[in-house]
Amino acid sequence: VGPSGVTGTTVTGPGAPASPAQTAPAIARALTEADLKNHLVKIQIPDTTANVKLASIMLKYGMELSRGNFVNVLTMLEGTDKSMSTQEAAVLLSMKNIDSPKALDVLSNFIAQNPQLSAQLANVQQAMANLGTALGISQGLMDANLVGQLGALLTQFDSMVQDLGRKSQFTGDNSLGFKDLMNSLRGMKAILEGAQGQVKSGDSAESQMLQSSLMQTLRQLSSAMDNMIAQAILSQKGKSEEVNYLYEQIPNLSEGSKRDLEIVIKRDSNKESKDLVDRENTNVIISLGTENLGKMVCNIIIKGKRVYLVFVFDSKDYGDDARAIISKEFAALQKKMTEKNFVVSGYQVKVDPAMCSIKPYLIPLLPRLEEQLKKIDLEA
Repeated sequence: VGPSGVTGTTVTGPGAPASPAQTAPAIARALTEADLKNHLVKIQIPDTTANVKLASIMLKYGMELSRGNFVNVLTMLEGTDKSMSTQEAAVLLSMKNIDSPKALDVLSNFIAQNPQLSAQLANVQQAMANLGTALGISQGLMDANLVGQLGALLTQFDSMVQDLGRKSQFTGDNSLGFKDLMNSLRGMKAILEGAQGQVKSGDSAESQMLQSSLMQTLRQLSSAMDNMIAQAILSQKGKSEEVNYLYEQIPNLSEGSKRDLEIVIKRDSNKESKDLVDRENTNVIISLGTENLGKMVCNIIIKGKRVYLVFVFDSKDYGDDARAIISKEFAALQKKMTEKNFVVSGYQVKVDPAMCSIKPYLIPLLPRLEEQLKKIDLEA
């Protein structure tokens, strides 16, 4: 099911004229629910409402609607809530050859919530501050040396998060990368899980406060780790060009910031290396929150040494201001790109709330199912 074509029909048999094959005219019409049901029956899949819905999602994401693919996705969904985000996650994982219940749960939550790493790290900091307070009044509940060591680790971790902007691989001196942050989160979680077993049992308010603080800190660490795991899953190389990209959130820890900087970079689908990007034929999508213009997505289209820019904003209230600011700064942008041996061939400014979310770039959809997926009929 999907775009297809017929090149021609040859009539043979007794009395048939010896003439070259004639090209049969093709008539394209919108793919209907009846077409989906017929195809599901043809591949021996019950044409239930739920199955038709899942088949539509597969087609929207450019996944071949074969029996093998459908059964694979359906198997991944067994025992889940089968929500839209879970079905989207299952289709995406299948397109990336990943079969893991944990990955499905993590990616489903990420798609549904799009959590921001900076907010999660701030929650971790707050939870650790509360834990430090609980440790301070927990005399006799834990070994004194362990309490001192935990306090020092909490302080060290807090300093690392505070310095993230200065040391991160994109915005700082490159001394702290994705793996380093993930290992720090994982290590701190393991230490606190071990510390849980060292707390002396009791019904005192201090004991309950300490246990509660440990559990809350572990939950916040797990949330931040799940976010980073989701980023790693999304960056896995996929079977098709649509899901072959690199994705990363860059924590924005500045005061008052609500959103991270998110980057999607299109990979070269013809290369074997999972990390290789064709620098002269790619797309770079940058999503960020601005102080005065709201949410903005910049789609940078690179062809050879020519660059075309599309700026997308989420509210028409900012459209005119955005156009004025970008027009004013465009000459400076052209100069900076020229210094990097690129030529900016043009730009456009759009207001489109739907495309101002990072999701359409992470899970590219065909614009409209009824416009893109055509069933080809033969004219009698």
